[in-house]
Amino acid sequence: MGLRRAAQTCADKQEHDNNEETENMPANTKQRKFTTAQIKGHIKSIQEAIEKHKRENKGDHFTAITPEEIEKKLKRVNSPMIVSQGWSNTTPGGTFIYSLGVFNPDPTQASSQFAHVWVGSGNVDPTVGTFLLNVDTRFPRLTEPAFVGLTLAAGASATLNFTIKAPSTVEKTNYIGNSCLMQFNWHDIGKCLDRGVFVFAVS
Repeated sequence: MGLRRAAQTCADKQEHDNNEETENMPANTKQRKFTTAQIKGHIKSIQEAIEKHKRENKGDHFTAITPEEIEKKLKRVNSPMIVSQGWSNTTPGGTFIYSLGVFNPDPTQASSQFAHVWVGSGNVDPTVGTFLLNVDTRFPRLTEPAFVGLTLAAGASATLNFTIKAPSTVEKTNYIGNSCLMQFNWHDIGKCLDRGVFVFAVS
């Protein structure tokens, strides 16, 4: 219960901080993070990053956000963002690959970013704390990259790669994988920037 309570407390504080940040912004900037021209430019850059990731993808499946979804994400408070993902299937006791495409639309460098990947059914949970605790513990939980994390220049993209082992005793069926893009503050509460979900088969 202690871990669950701590996670929920962190999520509540982050939500309060985000709301406070939004409330303190001038009225004309609350809902407009980027101009129309900037959004158009970011859509072009993101689509180029997606095509590059798609060419490099060695998995069986691939998903990417549409121009409409890009515009919607650009209007949020938090960025960088997840823009694409690729993955494979596996067999009991085998391994599968998962790759995550990240893009930084902000005019400043973004640092101390990490992606956490695990198996569980929490994607539909809007609360960050309980989302992160919804874990199928038979599978490993992985984090990339190594310390000090991913640094992205303004307008830059990157791909993070994972190799995940499936236990030999799991049922042959479909499983739900999750990814959470985080930005850490080494001496305070970090941010959950974005999340992704994928379905892989063990057969």
